[in-house]
Amino acid sequence: MNMDDRLFNYYLELKSPEAGEWNSSPECIHTELITRDYVRREFPVTDGIKVCNVGIGTGDWDDYLGYWLKGKGNLTSIDINKDICDIFAYRQQREGHPNPSKVLCKSIFDKEITNEKFDIVTLIGSAIHESGDFERCLDSCFDLLNTGGFLMFMANLKYSLLERLEEYLTSTNFQLEQKNLFEAYPEYAFFICKIKK
Repeated sequence: MNMDDRLFNYYLELKSPEAGEWNSSPECIHTELITRDYVRREFPVTDGIKVCNVGIGTGDWDDYLGYWLKGKGNLTSIDINKDICDIFAYRQQREGHPNPSKVLCKSIFDKEITNEKFDIVTLIGSAIHESGDFERCLDSCFDLLNTGGFLMFMANLKYSLLERLEEYLTSTNFQLEQKNLFEAYPEYAFFICKIKK
């Protein structure tokens, strides 16, 4: 299947019965709004800023980050899934994204992910859950950061990840600068934390 056919299938899958109901829901839209507004309010965009997102998923978050950084900073997106990486990079190219992401198809656990260090690393949604190793995933995210850089960590409360995060931080020198809970939709309550390396 050529890339245009794959891209067409990608667009169709976003509205499929499995994904469309969630993608169109108030809970999903609320979560996206809060998360996008959070990064915009809490992190100033400075000239030359380097941002990394771990876990591309549909790529909507990465698209937003690229627009947010446009003209000042660069985004690197990491995902282990080759199909996700390929279609995301191709979609950004075809759509003419003005600040496309540098896509790395690697595991977050790969010691040779990149030689770059970042000012901000974002880890949102189910990415940490899907990594299969909570502490190791956080370790890898912090390894990607410059000293003084920030991890923005957002996840659903249902997996008790906030408690695990706070326990993890007790054995590090990282500083939890901000912790926000969002419970407007109790069935999809989530948190966002800003943590300084």
